[in-house]
Amino acid sequence: MAVPVRVNRPGRWFAGIYGREPEGIWFAPGRVNLMGGPDYAEVFVLPFALGSGVAAAAARRSDRRLALVSRHAPGEPVVADIDRLEPGSVSGWAAYPAGVAWALRRAGHLAGGADVAIDADLPVGAGLSSSAALECATALALTGLYQVPVPRQELASLTHDAENEFVGVPSGIMDQIAALLCRAGQALLLDCRHGTGTAVPLDPAAAGLTLLVIDTRARHALGDGR
Repeated sequence: MAVPVRVNRPGRWFAGIYGREPEGIWFAPGRVNLMGGPDYAEVFVLPFALGSGVAAAAARRSDRRLALVSRHAPGEPVVADIDRLEPGSVSGWAAYPAGVAWALRRAGHLAGGADVAIDADLPVGAGLSSSAALECATALALTGLYQVPVPRQELASLTHDAENEFVGVPSGIMDQIAALLCRAGQALLLDCRHGTGTAVPLDPAAAGLTLLVIDTRARHALGDGR
């Protein structure tokens, strides 16, 4: 997806961290669920994608290592050998993108290592699916860098595996599918039993309406089980 200007910063920041320019920037949006759910109960949901999300600037490496840095988690890059990635081997925020590399490797879709820099304009813990946006932006970057063609539906399944099995969060499939398959001007009527969806026109302005997404500042963490 096209990268909004406001999260286009990782390109410039990437060079300051890694000493070279990124080969590309990949973006995945956050989402709002208009009605239905919860998705882990295998019911119907109606999410739509936001203009805000997560951007991943990335470049290939000559070795089989993955380096991860985030503007929102100051510190040195987290570096891991992609052939030794296993659940529990990476902790904290970096477990989400590392888990994506693990899932892609397991499926035979990870061609090599990468340097990755993350930026976002989604509030963390606000229920807008920042974790899935991070996973999906990373998946698009790691497959796009090496031109590995993976259908979006399969990428959604693999990033969901990363969150469930590598990070250990027992979430449903809605967030990853919404980040990868929703389109502008549409919501997605998603059957969580099968992961199949139907596009539904969503244009509140045409009906004289305004849709407000309000941040209540009540935070949650997916990993805490609530």
